[in-house]
This record gives sequence, C-alpha cells and structure tokens, in this order.
Amino acid sequence: MKKIFLTLFSFAFSIALFAQSTCLPDGIGFTNQSEIDAFATNYPGCTCIQGDVDIYGKNIMSLAGLSQITEIKGDLRISYLSAPDFTGLDNLTNIDGHLAVFGGRNTSTVGLEGLARVGKYVSLTFNQVENLDGLINLKRVGLGIYLRDNDQLVSLDGLSTICYTASAIWICDNDVLSDISGLDAIIENDKVMSIRIKNNPNLPICEVTPVCDFLDRGGEAEITGNAEGCNSQEELCCTLVEVTDEVFVYSDMDEFVYPIGITTTLEVPMFPSDATCNDIVMVGYFRVVGASCESDIEVEITDPAGNPIFMGNIFATCNGSGSSHPIGALYSVSLPIPMAIDVEPGDWTVKFTDSNRQNPSGPEYLVGFVSLVADCAYEICENDLEDRSDEVLEIKEVLLYPVPANQQLNVDYYTEQTRLVMYEVFSADGKPALLGEEFVVRGKNTFQVNVASLPAGQYYIRMNENDSELIQTKPFVKM
Repeated sequence: MKKIFLTLFSFAFSIALFAQSTCLPDGIGFTNQSEIDAFATNYPGCTCIQGDVDIYGKNIMSLAGLSQITEIKGDLRISYLSAPDFTGLDNLTNIDGHLAVFGGRNTSTVGLEGLARVGKYVSLTFNQVENLDGLINLKRVGLGIYLRDNDQLVSLDGLSTICYTASAIWICDNDVLSDISGLDAIIENDKVMSIRIKNNPNLPICEVTPVCDFLDRGGEAEITGNAEGCNSQEELCCTLVEVTDEVFVYSDMDEFVYPIGITTTLEVPMFPSDATCNDIVMVGYFRVVGASCESDIEVEITDPAGNPIFMGNIFATCNGSGSSHPIGALYSVSLPIPMAIDVEPGDWTVKFTDSNRQNPSGPEYLVGFVSLVADCAYEICENDLEDRSDEVLEIKEVLLYPVPANQQLNVDYYTEQTRLVMYEVFSADGKPALLGEEFVVRGKNTFQVNVASLPAGQYYIRMNENDSELIQTKPFVKM
C-alpha cells in the first residue's frame, strides 16, 4: 500500500512540474523593463511557452529576466530593442515558429548562442547588428532566411552551422554586407523555392552551396544590384576556364563592288572588359575582273576619332613583284592591324584606292565582304563551354529547311574558320541551276538561298569553302 502511495505521489508531482514548466498557451507580450524583470516571479518554473512571445523593446534595456525560458512553441518577435544584445535568452534552444527581429538598436546578437532550431523563418530587418555570431549554434531553419536593411551587417559567418533550410533565402538591401559564405554549409536544401539576393552594393561573391544548387536545378532567382561578380545569375556558381575565340565585325560591304574611292564602315563593338584581344586583322575578298595583273591596292583605315590606324599597300603583283592572278580569280587578303590593345569602339572606316591602274577603260578588280577579325582570350563558365561544344557537335553537318522548299531554302552551315563559301545548286541529272557565295564565320552560320525560280523537283546543293578541300553536298526538294 505504501509503495502504491509513493508511485501515485511521484506521478502527481511530475504532472505538477510539467504543468508548471509548460505555460502560457495564449502567449505573452512585454512592453517595458518591469514586465521583463517580473517574469520569473509571476511565472515561476515557466520554461516552455506554448504561445507567441512579443517583445516591444523601446523601453527595454535588458532581457536578463527571461533567462528561465528554454523553448517557445509559437513565434518569438522582438522589435525596437534598446538592449545592447540578447543576453537573457541564453537558455533558449528551440523556437517552433518564427524568429523575427525588427528595428533593433543592438549591434550584437550575443545571447542567442543556445538556439539550435527555428521551425519557420529567421527574419532580421532594419537592425543595427554588425554580425550574427550569436546564432553560431543554429542548425536548422524550417522555412527560410530573410535578411533585409541591416545597414551595419558585414558578414553571415554566424550562420555557418546551419545545415538545412527550405522555401526561401532573401538577402536584400544590406549596405555593407560583403560576405555570405556563412550560408555555404546549407547542404540539405532541395526544397528551396525562392532566392533573392538584391541591392547589396558591397557584395561581390554569391557563390554559395544553396544558391548554386538552386540554380543548377533550373530555379529562377532574382540576383541584381550587388557588386560586380554577384550581379546576375550568369556571374555565379561556375568554374571559370580560359578560352580563346575569334571575334568578328562585319562591314556594310556585303557584296563585291568596284573599289575606286569606295569607303566601307566597320562597326567595332566594345570588346569585353576582361578579354585580351590580339592578332587583329582586316579580311577582304578580291575578285579579278579586268587586268592581267593587279596594281597596288591602297587601304586607309581610321578609327572613330579620325585617327589613322593604317595607311599603305596591301599587295603589288605587277612589275615582277609577284605572281599574277587570272581574270575571274577570287582570293582573300588579311591585313594586320597594328593596335592589339585599346581598340576604340565605334565606326571605323576603310577606304580603298588603286594607285596604279592597268585598265583605264574599266575595273581591274572588285572587293567585298570586308570584316575585322580578332583573337580574344577570356574566361567563361565551364558549363557554358560544355554547352557550346555540344552545339558545335550538333551543327557539324549542313542542315537544310524547310524541305520541301518553296521560296527560300534555309541553310545552317558550320565552318572552322572565317571564309567565303561558294554554293552550287544543280538538278538530279547534274545540270547547274543556281550559283552563289556567302561570307561565313567560324562556328554556326545561317543563310538563305532563293529557289523561287526553280521548277519543282529533286535538287542538290554543294557547299565548297574557298581555298579548302572541304565539299559537302545535300539533297532537297523544290515544290
């Protein structure tokens, strides 16, 4: 009987302790220091608050009176705190709802070191905190992280132990924030649905695990208004590799013309700021039409400011100085530009003259398809390089469409270098139907062939790169 009595007494005592430690199902609010200081007296043994806790702290200079609280089942909302830090919440380990701190004057987050879990959002907005070191033991954030308008916040190192968050990561309008690498430990983040890193003018690096994983899954993010390096999705989360590529600038001379006094324009773009461009050359194609040998062809190139870039002879094949080309010959000339760096963007002009005419009665040669070519070295993301390689592999073969064709036949054509391509259309019995030429650049090119005049039937188009043994022939049907 005595044993039964002791068991019942222990059980009743445990229930009383539980009832005492679990308290305030409707939550509690604090608006002044005396309410904070009286908490332990008014609620002895109250360690787990069932409802929300609201601290309106304009007149609160210390949270020491809350030191018995270990858990909050609802939200913890702290606004306009005047205390220097959060000392007094040192024993708080878990918040099932939100942790929301707004408009605080405190510059430190000391006092939150015991917090290991927040069930919903961690939100800090319009505060003066300089760091988040007080959250150094926080492991899980159930729904997301919102950090906005914390004008003194420099880094997120205090969040470096978080291994899980979901739903959202928003980091916006933090004027001096320069480092978010503290988020890099978040590895269980496949439920992140929204990322916004915006208007942090001193933040140059956003390449952290949750952001990169989210973008790799095709997630849409808003990343803008930060420092260079964290200003767009394209700047993030890539392994940079150096590549060398050709940059092409076309002139308005897209056909062969008689060059006496002819001036063409090259619209030179702004070269990438991080690109180093060398071996800049002007490429022109010439066709002999009326002389047994070419005379001197003079070229004058000026930049947008009118400064002479080059003035001189391209070649001279008369008077024993070189071999002559027969009438009808087609060949190219490459002219090195002696300015490999600081190429001014804008309209360059190229003027052709003939200083030693051999055929006064008519043109000796025609010039056309003038372009500027430069080899530029720059860095791109490794993924972009792989995508570009895949594209090149897909377009190695000539692609014709639509088939059957009616008015226009589109030609997708890949070439290894800039050159003039001759094409010939002939019928199924081998009779020539059309001849033409197109200036193509290294990589993928698309041009049109007018087949409207051809009778319906089976045809072939043969592509022949000038000065190359590469010949490709493809069939198509004209309807």
